Amino acid sequence: MTYEHRDDIQPAAASDPSDVVHRRLRWALWAAVILTLVAAVPGVLLDRGSNGKSVTAAQQFVPATTTTTDATPAAGAATPPVTAPAGVVTAVQTAPSPGATTTTMAHPHPVPAPAPTPAKPCHNSYDPACGSFRWDSDPGPNQPLTVTVSPPSQQVNAGTEVNFHVVADDPDAKIDRCYAVDFGDGQKGNTCPAPAACQTAYGPWSPPAKVHDHYELDVKHTYATARPDAYVASFQLQSHSFCNPDPYGGSGQAPATVKVS
Repeated sequence: MTYEHRDDIQPAAASDPSDVVHRRLRWALWAAVILTLVAAVPGVLLDRGSNGKSVTAAQQFVPATTTTTDATPAAGAATPPVTAPAGVVTAVQTAPSPGATTTTMAHPHPVPAPAPTPAKPCHNSYDPACGSFRWDSDPGPNQPLTVTVSPPSQQVNAGTEVNFHVVADDPDAKIDRCYAVDFGDGQKGNTCPAPAACQTAYGPWSPPAKVHDHYELDVKHTYATARPDAYVASFQLQSHSFCNPDPYGGSGQAPATVKVS
């Protein structure tokens, strides 16, 4: 290879400073245009399916601003709830304020039903301190004991046995299963035992329950002596509903005549 020496080649003249400045401005302008286009491309892609608006490169480029939030809550502020993924239950707790008092509520025990009210101390009492006896409500009128004897009259010969059929009825008291009788010829009888001693009642008392009772019996007797006037036999029965005083108890009497010849 042959190198030819040329004397006519001159070294390049020094660059003009103004040309250098112009080139730098052109490069800066091109760089700004490229950056604007690059920044506009994501916006165009995202907005393509929404409102149909077009974004041009002529829009002014606004740098994105990043805001940094301090995740540490201020003293006394409630901690914001954390959003949990779908299907996950997250317990939300609230931090108490400084100096606040926390109260724990205990689960209450079931309240028992109130006990029945006890009977009044002076109700149906035998205590003299309760005062004089009285009914706490009106017992109402007494339905009397009725007694009948059949036959009401009869005629027999001396020494002949006579039968008396006695019937007693009381609408509101129990009839004693006994009787007292006077045959009218000097003979008497009583099948009732001595009455039981009753305690003295004091204060208010509830009236006894009304009880209907019926009683029948046959009594036989023989008159030994004949006389012109008739013998009169008398039968007496009694009923009780309370010891003392008795609002429904009582006694009943019925006669029967016997002519003895």
